[in-house]
Amino acid sequence: MKRHAFWEWFDEYAAPRLAIREISFRKIFEYLDTIQDPITIVETGCARQADNWAGDGQSTVLFDQYVKSRIADAIVHTVDLSPEATNACKAMVSDKVFIHTGDSVAVLPRIARQLNTEGRRIDLLYLDSYDLDWQNPTPSSVHHLKELVSIISKLNPDTLVVVDDSAMICRAVADAENKLNLISEPVAGGKSTYVAQYAAQVGAQLRFSHYQIGWTNLVTDTWS
Repeated sequence: MKRHAFWEWFDEYAAPRLAIREISFRKIFEYLDTIQDPITIVETGCARQADNWAGDGQSTVLFDQYVKSRIADAIVHTVDLSPEATNACKAMVSDKVFIHTGDSVAVLPRIARQLNTEGRRIDLLYLDSYDLDWQNPTPSSVHHLKELVSIISKLNPDTLVVVDDSAMICRAVADAENKLNLISEPVAGGKSTYVAQYAAQVGAQLRFSHYQIGWTNLVTDTWS
């Protein structure tokens, strides 16, 4: 699949099914189009149910289709805690996707060491491994910060770091006509709560903030 064929597939097949994730996935792939080969994508939380586009986003399927549009050694590494999920994922993707089963915080450093041995950088780090409870987002958002910490030594300034399930959170009050008035500015919530706080403190560049949120420049120099 060539790059133009990927975009034809994305526009005609994937985008209409992605619902609230469509705009940010489009921005992810537009950004990756600006990066030189070979492309490396690292993902936590793999696709686990075929054709569940609006629910889970089918990220691993999307990434597989994208790397197939690049040169031969473009790859994806994905990790999930659930053997059922990783087994299901294997049936949905090609051999360009390397699937790992285990705790992502422990597995990500192993992936980083393997990429170092191969002389590869990470172009996209996509964090989506811990199911989110919107009424209690702390466990999920803490886990995603741990994931970032576990592999940050492998990131470079151009690495795009994306967190799923990151709708903005704000406080509002209703007036006499039940019109909502904001009393606080919207901030990133959900899975990205603590990663977003870290990104703000280190001066990362916010690339987009929709249902998914993404930054570059989470590190200022290439780490070895």
